[in-house]
Amino acid sequence: MRIALSIPLALALLLTCGVSAGQSIWVETPEDCGDWVKARKLKRATPYEAHLVGLLSGMAIGRMIDVWKAQGNPMTRDQAILWMDKYCEANPRAKVVIGAEELANERTNGEYRRLQKNVSVTPLSDRPDTK
Repeated sequence: MRIALSIPLALALLLTCGVSAGQSIWVETPEDCGDWVKARKLKRATPYEAHLVGLLSGMAIGRMIDVWKAQGNPMTRDQAILWMDKYCEANPRAKVVIGAEELANERTNGEYRRLQKNVSVTPLSDRPDTK
């Protein structure tokens, strides 16, 4: 019951408070892909998997774009996890949150990133690219 009430309350606060353009947002994400791969091999990845699902859902809410059912092609939780397995195997030093952003962008044919105010900045980048 408390969880059921917490989620709508969190969403209401998010939608009413909002975030101004250019404002930095901290994403609590201690794990990198090396941690992800290790946890998956040890079959202790449930918290990491739940975090990925939450990241993708939060990204979808934040951009008001459907990541899970993008382009009429539903993605299951297991498919998202398998995608992250492959991403992390190929990018062991990357952060899982960056992989989640890549997945969201891939699922939406680039629409996820196009909705970002400054496309040269990702959630964890330090500074925009200078061109």
